[in-house]
Parts: sequence; C-alpha cells; structure tokens
Amino acid sequence: MPTLTTPRMTFHYRTHGDADGLPMLLLHGSFASSRWWEPFFAILPDEIYALAPDLRGCGGSSHSDDGYAIHGQAGDVAAFVEGLGLEDFDLVGHSSGGAIAVEYVLTHPGHARSLILVDSAPIEGVFTPLEGYQLLEQMRTDRALLRQALASLMPATPPPTMTAEEFQPFFERLAHDAAGMAPAAFTAVAHALQQWNRFEEARYLSLPCLLLWGALDTLVDRESTTRMLIAIPGAANLEVLAGVGHSPMIESPVALAERIIDFITEDFRSYEEARTIAGEEFAPDE
Repeated sequence: MPTLTTPRMTFHYRTHGDADGLPMLLLHGSFASSRWWEPFFAILPDEIYALAPDLRGCGGSSHSDDGYAIHGQAGDVAAFVEGLGLEDFDLVGHSSGGAIAVEYVLTHPGHARSLILVDSAPIEGVFTPLEGYQLLEQMRTDRALLRQALASLMPATPPPTMTAEEFQPFFERLAHDAAGMAPAAFTAVAHALQQWNRFEEARYLSLPCLLLWGALDTLVDRESTTRMLIAIPGAANLEVLAGVGHSPMIESPVALAERIIDFITEDFRSYEEARTIAGEEFAPDE
C-alpha cells in the first residue's frame, strides 16, 4: 500500500485503476479500514481511479489519542486531497465516513464533483446510549464480541463474488483491522457523531448527490436516510438495495458499482436547479 505523509498525519491508502482515470475518493466507516472497499474495487473499471485511505486511527494510518471529531477528520481528508492534488473527484462516504464526507463538502466546497452516501450516518448525528459506549469499549479486548458486531453489519455474506471459503479469511482480516484500531477510536467516533449535526446546513449541499441504503441495515434506519434525502437539495434519489445490510461494498459490490457508475456518468446539468435553489456557496469557518 502507498503512503502519504501530510502535516496532519500519515495515510496508508489503497488504489484501483489508471492514475489518469476519473478520480473517486472513498471513505470507510467506524471499525473499518480501506480494506472494506476491496470487493468494490474488483468490480470497478480501470477508467475509474479510486483511492481509499485508512482514516485516522485505522489500518496503517496514524493512530492518535484524539482528533476524531467529524470536523477534524474532514480536515484530515482535506490534507489527503491536497497532498495528492486531487480535484473534481467523486466523493463516496460509508457509515460514519458519510458524515465525514458531508463535513468535507461543507467546509471545503468546490473540490468534490459529486457526493455519494452509502448507508451513511444521519445528517443530524447519532445518539449512543451509555450501554452502547460500554459495548464499544468491551470490543477492544473481546475479539468474539467484535467479530459478532462486524458480522451483524453484513448479513448478506458471502457476496455473490466470493465463495464461503474465500470470504472467511477476508472477514478475519477485517476483524484483525478492527481489533488493531487506536484504543481511543473504539468510542471516539461514536462520541463525535453524537456531537455532530449538519441538518440545517444540508440545504447548502447543492452538488449532485446520491444516497444508497441497504434494506437490511439495522444500524441506519430508512427514516433518517429519507430525512437526509429531503434535506439535501442536490440529492435526486434514494437507491434502496434489496437483500443488503449496512455494508453494500462487501455484500453486493456489483449492484453498488452499477448504481454508482450510472450516477457519476449522468449529465449533471440537470442538477443546476438545485444549485440555484441552494443559493450562494456556503463555506463555514474551519
């Protein structure tokens, strides 16, 4: 895996496709790493240059005791984008990575070409009760509990692209990555999502936006995803993936890739009306 050192942190990241292809930046969720995008990468055509960094505290990127606030992680993404000179890219965010993607677009407008949210954390944030934090903390030392939690996020596995024999070692690598997170990350992202709410500012998200949601998702409900669809002017549609849980890039990479490719190859001039309604550009202070 290549690495990128920035003033904020060092990133390990995965890539797919030709470097002169259409750029796509993919952000994973909590308890994950860039490895989650591997089944999806295997489906993408080489004409798409996809990059997936390990976010702070995850995989091979810098581990730290702090810096996990959604605003701070959007700053990490900005450093990654600047370090690689990315422009006019399609930005994909999964789960808590969706919140980071939204925050990045709001605070760094003009860089992303489109925004694609996959089973994203709700735009009004997520409340985690005390017992939820206790479970997250317990996962630091209880590997069986951690594996059980990860398995619940991907009920439709193995995917059609893998046999059960192929999927099992892949899942074990996902569990190994999760167990190796920075200790603070086990609860810090949940706390960050509890402190984050961009529902009011969602009206400034006028770039073309696609929402995707797995019908079997038990972590993110359809109601909060529908509220996000209504709140974002640039969101033309909510694509519901039947028979899929919280992790479409693993459970159904072909269906996910087909929908995303169809979206990014659209004529985005049809989104101009949403931009007009949204009004002037919004760029809150960092």
